[in-house]
Amino acid sequence: MKAVLPERVRAHLARLPAAVETAWYMDTDSCVKGVAGAEILWLDFGVREVDHVIDAGSDLKWVTALATGVDGWPLDLFQKRGLVLTNGAGLGAIPISEYVVLGLLAGLKGAAALVRAQDRREWLKRPPTLEELYGKRALIYGYGSIGHAIGERLRAFGVAVIGVRRRPGLPTSGEVNPGREAAAGGRGQGEPGVIASTEWESKLPQTDLLILAVPLTGATRALVGQPQLAALPQGAWVVNIARGGLIDETALVAALKSGHLGGAYLDVTETEPLPPTSELWSLPNVILTPHTSWATHHLLERGAAIFLDNLNRYLRGEPLRNVVDLTSGY
Repeated sequence: MKAVLPERVRAHLARLPAAVETAWYMDTDSCVKGVAGAEILWLDFGVREVDHVIDAGSDLKWVTALATGVDGWPLDLFQKRGLVLTNGAGLGAIPISEYVVLGLLAGLKGAAALVRAQDRREWLKRPPTLEELYGKRALIYGYGSIGHAIGERLRAFGVAVIGVRRRPGLPTSGEVNPGREAAAGGRGQGEPGVIASTEWESKLPQTDLLILAVPLTGATRALVGQPQLAALPQGAWVVNIARGGLIDETALVAALKSGHLGGAYLDVTETEPLPPTSELWSLPNVILTPHTSWATHHLLERGAAIFLDNLNRYLRGEPLRNVVDLTSGY
């Protein structure tokens, strides 16, 4: 059985089963060359023209990736070929949840104003804000492994958390624990504080922190627009660490400029890189990071752990973790 794998994860895959023949690649061209005769393919971030790579792998059965979002992939081709696709759901839970706490604390405490005052060597006469994270009410739309990790950290700050899932009773898979070991299993069955996606808008008037951690699909594009933002209480914050297309950016800018929203922490935007002409750059109540909330030294080792677990499952004919529903797109 042949597997085509990224060269950069070789050091983390020393325990590959002897029955697996490996071909290592460094770029799209070497991936296309190596995929001939392969049954398993790990698609790295740098691989372009995914449809060309898949076409070259006529014997492929299982494709995997570190990425969680696959909204830009030719999923119809995967369906046509009958391929199983697994993703990196859960790999970014720890760094992303830490970034959310960072963004909210920086925004609520006025960290930007404090840093700029330091740059000016100015001792402020009063603090920029008097806000606290404690006592806030968070609604996390997308309560998978990342949403869970965000909720756990916010609860430690005294935040009341409600999670939103399309199917609240299904378990959460692909979680990674703080000990850096990939863990199977899940949660969700009868879990308190988790509601269905059909109920989320009714909770907006009682939401101080609206956090988006859901995949971008046809059903979630422009999920948050003017009506949803208007339903939030005065001073609420919006957080998006998923995909920029989840929010109507024009409506968001208007709500931020009007003072209805307290602010926004955005790790993603509708267009990336964010154009220099965007008003989001200059709004004082916006915290921007350049799609970096996933960043961690441990990404490859965690990804390799999940891949090895799935590889052993594959060899035993068992169900794989993190299987993407090619129809729904996540």
